[in-house]
Amino acid sequence: MSAGTVLVLCLLVSPAPAGMAAAESNDDFSNVTASVVKLFQSRDAARIARELAPAVEDWRSVLSTNTTGSNPDPLAGFQESCENQRRQIERSAQQLLAKADSLHVDFSKGAFRAEAIPPRQLGQSRNESIMAADQWLASADKLEIVLLPDSGGVGPTNGEFKLAVLRLMKFPGGWRSRGGVQWVSFPSDVADPKTAREVAILQKAALNEGITGQDDPALLKLGDALVHFIRSRDTDVFKNEAQVTIDLLWSVFQQNTNGPSRRDLEDQLNAQVKAQVIGAGSTVQQMEDAGIDLKDADIQISKASVEHVRGQGSSGAVAGLSGAQFKLSLTVKADAKSRNGTPLSGNYILAADQLMRFAEEWRVIGTLRWYQFPAGVVDDKAAAKLDFENYVAEHGTLPLQTTVPEIEFTTLDGDKKMKLSDLRGKVVVLDFWATWCGPCQEPMAKLQTLRQTHPDWRDKVAVVPLSIDDTVSIVRDHVDKRGWTNTFNVWAQEGGWQSKPAVAFRVHGVPTSYIIDAQGRIIKAGHPAGMDIGEEVDNLLRGETKKP
Repeated sequence: MSAGTVLVLCLLVSPAPAGMAAAESNDDFSNVTASVVKLFQSRDAARIARELAPAVEDWRSVLSTNTTGSNPDPLAGFQESCENQRRQIERSAQQLLAKADSLHVDFSKGAFRAEAIPPRQLGQSRNESIMAADQWLASADKLEIVLLPDSGGVGPTNGEFKLAVLRLMKFPGGWRSRGGVQWVSFPSDVADPKTAREVAILQKAALNEGITGQDDPALLKLGDALVHFIRSRDTDVFKNEAQVTIDLLWSVFQQNTNGPSRRDLEDQLNAQVKAQVIGAGSTVQQMEDAGIDLKDADIQISKASVEHVRGQGSSGAVAGLSGAQFKLSLTVKADAKSRNGTPLSGNYILAADQLMRFAEEWRVIGTLRWYQFPAGVVDDKAAAKLDFENYVAEHGTLPLQTTVPEIEFTTLDGDKKMKLSDLRGKVVVLDFWATWCGPCQEPMAKLQTLRQTHPDWRDKVAVVPLSIDDTVSIVRDHVDKRGWTNTFNVWAQEGGWQSKPAVAFRVHGVPTSYIIDAQGRIIKAGHPAGMDIGEEVDNLLRGETKKP
């Protein structure tokens, strides 16, 4: 994981406090607007990147004098991160100009005005690794700028040229962007419907918003492929029409000079493809177990949606977008009945945890599963399993109050193999992490202080960071170098994401923390930044566990 990713993920954004309203005048964003004007006048993408990307000097200007920790240089790695963001903004500016060129729009040949539309509300952001707990910077998801041509290269048009500068933070030296620039809309007589639609999709992706089949008909195309699959109950149909392929992925990665080789891509994808086919096979098995045969049914797509869409860098193209939490809602009319005698007619929902957008279509790149059957079509046991899988997919953790699965790990001290059940009788703080994971480092450092601030825990609590790194030596060197020895450090053994502990706990992102009671039940789970581990454990020890 790059330092740029580390920096971005470490930033916590919260709503603005009461009374913190939108900027009252465009002058608040004058440096941003001026940079955009210069871009169109000079066509110098490198210049706007230098002016708008946060620099190390910007971060140094907000470095807290009270910064503590084991890292003697809190700004270490920021240079690389800032350089990555500068390159990203430069690429986004190049794409902005290229899109205008493709539509034969040239602002450099005529006079125009740029008017900023202040955000309705400002938020607050901070980098917790270098800023004090009460120190915040004003932030905005986006600043929209309208370009108003006066004469020259751009004549009278039907509508506005509007762009957005994304993910802004206000440093002492002025507003900076961590997301680049992107077109928001064109006049209707300048852009064709497909271009306008793609620009709208990219705008939603920049803000990690959701889309439906109305926003992007390619989602409905995927829906048709999945309808064909559940009619046929043939996994080959899924593989050929709905699943991501090496050729499609390679078409996207070829646009990225820093991407993997085709052979590396194939090696990485093989295990994922097999898992996807297994998931598709499970959806078929559920249908067969319940006696659901929709071959001759009338199936209509009522809705296709993705909860969050995200871009890969600043490509300026829809190819390469990823979509999280896809749902396909179907209205079914059928004369047949399920195995238990319940009519098959009703509302069905298929889901996938991740999709990827290519030039003309979306494909499934995660696990396909049933999200909903009509009431009574499947038995109680199958319905409970459905609820369980839906919880895991939506929350990224096992459900609360679930008894933890048995797992085995290796201790860093002595290379001894242990089982999680060996700790039964103690409250366990189980933290999945990795040395290569930037956002894992701060929570890991905080775990080291828990015992010092809670001396009454003694032998009642086990704080267990569980690494999914490739080798135990990598983990040992990392924690020894930082003096992280106040916790019971263990390794998941070989496999990384596919290691037995990660698979058993359904870990698809790190850091992920579990607080487990003395009886082995999950009390709290999720990202450690969203929980007060010390308070939760104290509540358990006092017998004050709150029911979910």
